[in-house]
Amino acid sequence: MKENTDLANQLDAMVSQCQRMNAGKIRMSFKRKDGYTIEITARRTEGKFDDEFSDKELKYIKKSMIEKIGSESNKEADDMAFDIINVCQELLGEPQFESVDEIINSTV
Repeated sequence: MKENTDLANQLDAMVSQCQRMNAGKIRMSFKRKDGYTIEITARRTEGKFDDEFSDKELKYIKKSMIEKIGSESNKEADDMAFDIINVCQELLGEPQFESVDEIINSTV
């Protein structure tokens, strides 16, 4: 129970730091010995930041990349478009694609 209280206090301290600095968001990251990293972000609710996109923007990016993928015979470009599409999928809460072919054959 004490550990939960300590964590809650640390999270409250993050929010207080954001408020003191008048920051929209602040991030903390902890690397663990077991190969995992814990990332915690405190952010102003409904804040819009330059490193984030709205769902509408993500859908436009995804659509643009889907139109591009397979239209060039450049595997590197297709692989990059594939990665971008899957990031959009993840951020939209949609299942990721397994391959470029799956994207080309889908009716997204």
